[in-house]
Amino acid sequence: MRKGRIGIQKGDFSVDSELDALLGGDVGGTVIFVGSVRGSSPSGRVPHLEFETFGEMARKELGRIKAEALDRFDVKGVSVVHRTGRIRAGGRIVLIIVTAAHRDAAFGACRYILEELKKRAPIWKRERGDWSSGDLPAGPVRPSRGRRPA
Repeated sequence: MRKGRIGIQKGDFSVDSELDALLGGDVGGTVIFVGSVRGSSPSGRVPHLEFETFGEMARKELGRIKAEALDRFDVKGVSVVHRTGRIRAGGRIVLIIVTAAHRDAAFGACRYILEELKKRAPIWKRERGDWSSGDLPAGPVRPSRGRRPA
């Protein structure tokens, strides 16, 4: 049975609670990725980041990414939780947990989910007034409402 959930939320998440929901007797390997706010960047100190998303659109895209990972990799469960709003330096942004019978599948699926999330999910971050998407450098232009980021 494949378990897990997709969550987009303002408040913090519990790694333990999310992990407990995925573990079972058929799991031999679990990979947990937690992305957090770095307190600095090449342009200087970063006291916080702000995240904005098209909630339902982002949830659907994350669901598609999860389904793709379940199809491509031999995994038992996947949970992806992404926060929105203002998050201070050191705060947690995103959680990806993948369980599998074997570690290679869990590692592969976790990396796939993270890379696809950064490329495809309509989630933007703002640092010092500039909005960006994924790993793109921050810039002065933010996608207008109703359009996906490039």
